[in-house]
Amino acid sequence: MKIPFIKMHGLGNDFIIFDNINNPNIYEVNFIKKISNRRVGIGCDQILMIENTNVKENFKVKIYNSDGSETGACGNGTRCVADYLMKKEGIDNIYIETISGNLKCTKHKDDVTVNMGEPIFNWNEIPLISKQNTQKVILDDFEACCLSMGNPHAVIFFSNLSDLEKLDLYSIGPVLEKNPIFPEFANIEFACVLENGVIRMRVWERGVGITQACGSGACATSVAASVLGLSSKENKIILDGGNLYINWLEDKTVTLTGITERVFDGLIGY
Repeated sequence: MKIPFIKMHGLGNDFIIFDNINNPNIYEVNFIKKISNRRVGIGCDQILMIENTNVKENFKVKIYNSDGSETGACGNGTRCVADYLMKKEGIDNIYIETISGNLKCTKHKDDVTVNMGEPIFNWNEIPLISKQNTQKVILDDFEACCLSMGNPHAVIFFSNLSDLEKLDLYSIGPVLEKNPIFPEFANIEFACVLENGVIRMRVWERGVGITQACGSGACATSVAASVLGLSSKENKIILDGGNLYINWLEDKTVTLTGITERVFDGLIGY
């Protein structure tokens, strides 16, 4: 059986999208792992599957990491799916239903915005293994600000940009991701607030590894910087793949804005 797919990315954070509205729903761990693999499959950071809800402006999406695990939030992936669906349906406002909530998406020129909802700071909802000050969580040699943006994040700030850039994410990332303090593992963001107020960020994504960008991670980093008094509630985040723009609104929700790109369409055997 040949199944159609769309390959998209947001700042190099790349995705395989299955439009299952008129096609059979697909999910099998080994299939997800294979097509995510950049040597033996298509290659991507996450896979998103659109399901039929019979409502034009409301779509349900399931999100899977490249290791086959389901994840609750993916900001860049949601923006890519939203861009695809808005062009397909000829609309500029839609809702994407995920296991982490119903996310409103809009488009203005080339920018696609998703409202990621409210950040969560309660230790047991992030979740962490035990009650503690979530703004000062000790992870080996680092101190992290932990929160959830629909998935768990630990944000570590550096005072020196050079130290951030030379950090070996390949050795540090997987160790911190699976620190025993995180019962569901965690996304790890490493960041530095620059003199002009812009934030530079690198990321190790849970279940994926190093990625060029991470939307929920950019949101978590911006919120953490604001909570710790390092920045305002509106920030430009510089990632390896480009820039994302975060705004922590008066209603306590967080918006994520940036560009997306449709790379190619294809068919894959299942």
